[in-house]
Amino acid sequence: MSRIYPVEAYSYASRFNLREVEAWLPPDRGMRSTKTQLVVSLDGDRLAYLFDFGAIVFVNVPDAEREGIVDTFNKKLPQEPHPPLRESFLIEVRAGSAVEVRFDRVVVPDVDSTTLDVIATVLAQSVAIDYYDEDVQAILDRVGAVAGEVGRQGRPLGRTRDFVRFVGTAMASQVEIITAISLLDKPDLTWENEAADRLHDKLRSNLEIQERHKALEIKLSTIRETLGTLIEFSQTRRMLFLEGSIVALIVFEIVLSLLKL
Repeated sequence: MSRIYPVEAYSYASRFNLREVEAWLPPDRGMRSTKTQLVVSLDGDRLAYLFDFGAIVFVNVPDAEREGIVDTFNKKLPQEPHPPLRESFLIEVRAGSAVEVRFDRVVVPDVDSTTLDVIATVLAQSVAIDYYDEDVQAILDRVGAVAGEVGRQGRPLGRTRDFVRFVGTAMASQVEIITAISLLDKPDLTWENEAADRLHDKLRSNLEIQERHKALEIKLSTIRETLGTLIEFSQTRRMLFLEGSIVALIVFEIVLSLLKL
């Protein structure tokens, strides 16, 4: 016989202040926390993991209870650009079995706090990478559109102020994303527990965390290089305009001098 624990992971654009979000959770619940995560015991083996990079992972939490908490977070985070991204997974507990990671579940011989911590952490990283990838792709599409305008028209369409605002927004988004993905490193508990380390590596490999992370970094690098080129182009155009204005003023003064002779 085996037991199945459903797992639901959500990712937000906002970073979480863990001390602040404690007040958003059901009262009188057991909690344990570190600098980067908060674990809430909703009752028995029903758990919620909250990560400061903006992810929540629910383990064995009924739909109604889970949706109530998610609803609270949605109301408390009004600046979210769209609803949180969601991923579903299963933990199958099968006594005497070896650890096995499949496309939709992880099979473990038993569950303890360390095993659940590892699974929740990797799933939180997975859903967060998907969310960041959506944001990065949106920025990349916008940068590509501006670069296309420059290629066709020789300059970005619209006012210079709008172009500068766009560059500033894109750079700010990059900084936020780079800061967030730097938190997707291996958790400390894997350095202290060999079984946890093996489970962590199997999950990351199955969910292709490393490959997706690298793909995200390549997109960010492309955005940085393109923005740098666009900024240099904008500065060059401005310098040419200033030089042209100076030349025009000199010519104008010469013409005035000749007219006075």
